[in-house]
Amino acid sequence: MEKIAIIGLSCLFPDANNPEQFWQNLTAAKDSTSSVTVEEMGVEPAIFYDPVKGKPEKIYFLQGGFIRNFKFDASEYNLPVEFLESLDNTFKWSLYAAKQAIVQSGYWGNRNVLSKCGVILGALSLPTKLSNQLVAPIYRRTIDPAIAELLQDKDFHLSALPTTTKASIYNAMVCGFPAALVAQALSLSSTHFCIDAACSSSFYAIKMASHYLWTGKADLMLAGAISCSDPLFLRMFFSGIQGYPENGVSCPLDKASRGLITSEGIGMVVLKRYSDAIRDGDKILATICGNGLSNDGKGKHFLSPNSKGQTLAFERAYQEAQLSPKAIDYMECHATGTLLGDTTEFNSIETFFGQHQASPLIGSTKANVGHLLVAAGIVSLAKAILSMSGDVIPPTINVNEPLGSENNVISSENIVRTPTAWPNATTKHAALSAFGFGGTNSHLIIEQTKEG
Repeated sequence: MEKIAIIGLSCLFPDANNPEQFWQNLTAAKDSTSSVTVEEMGVEPAIFYDPVKGKPEKIYFLQGGFIRNFKFDASEYNLPVEFLESLDNTFKWSLYAAKQAIVQSGYWGNRNVLSKCGVILGALSLPTKLSNQLVAPIYRRTIDPAIAELLQDKDFHLSALPTTTKASIYNAMVCGFPAALVAQALSLSSTHFCIDAACSSSFYAIKMASHYLWTGKADLMLAGAISCSDPLFLRMFFSGIQGYPENGVSCPLDKASRGLITSEGIGMVVLKRYSDAIRDGDKILATICGNGLSNDGKGKHFLSPNSKGQTLAFERAYQEAQLSPKAIDYMECHATGTLLGDTTEFNSIETFFGQHQASPLIGSTKANVGHLLVAAGIVSLAKAILSMSGDVIPPTINVNEPLGSENNVISSENIVRTPTAWPNATTKHAALSAFGFGGTNSHLIIEQTKEG
């Protein structure tokens, strides 16, 4: 398969509205997570908070990664301002990230090229603030009579949710519509859709986008993923499945970590066939060499990863890249901060990389911004590209008791805990893992060659 060039990158991550701000935060070893606010939750968080795990209708963890101080300019897009203003952040963030990625690629305003550009986004069909606003009246009509009967009060009515914006009915199409909206607003091609491969969605989207390029069905592709669910719903969900740390400690690659921190944001890349990018003189940020996917189903339960499936994704990536694992200088782990998940990932690395006598440096940016769920992979990709370009690997923060694999294929020395010069100055290779619950596994390999 021909390599795929990455010629544009955009992001909207906690504390970072663009790649430059994200890189500044990484090099400053900044923790961009914080407590959820009343504005984000839509209600005072203390109403639902209880530090004891397992209580129904309660959340036991308030930390998260949030998009704040973001201003959306609806006039920048090829659709009515009033319509765009009636949309949820899911759609506004998608438009923003798509435009910024295309601008960086150098093709903004080039109608001929953009007319042959498709867009594939990873997205979850979880409720958002405005989709909740749309369905709330249906809940009220169903529940009002039941409660009135229980209370024997025929005049009982639940109060309506306070609203400041009239929500467009398009907000109900949480999962499918973002990609279509981007294509329409930016005059892209008719190739546009969203996919859900859980936390591997970014790399699944990139893989599918690559196929459109390989088969000649598109000449340019936008690929990425978005995490923008209603904060209250998300905290109820992850409190229910007990994914948050009951001891309050979430620090990937550390023995004390007992859970993850959910976060929101979006990232996108512009992709092009490598030969075309060279021909057209595009600035190539990095090149995708291999992208291994597997879907093995759950392990012992829904949140229990399967090491065999992860190892299979490794095998497929290096087979596609025709590259030895020993060539990898640095690997950005999925490493969510759950003890089971991180330990399983280390066992997978031990199995596969150990048999190839490979022992790359490793780290995880989830320590900086939390876990962006479906968009987790694109955060790792952004970090890897920026690290290659900056010739330095930023530290993984908050690691005091580093994990290690059984036979020391990965030891505490492999975890990048201080700013580290990139090991190979000429041709750099990075590997990125994204593993989703339910057994969607992905492993992406990228390279960057220094010009001149």
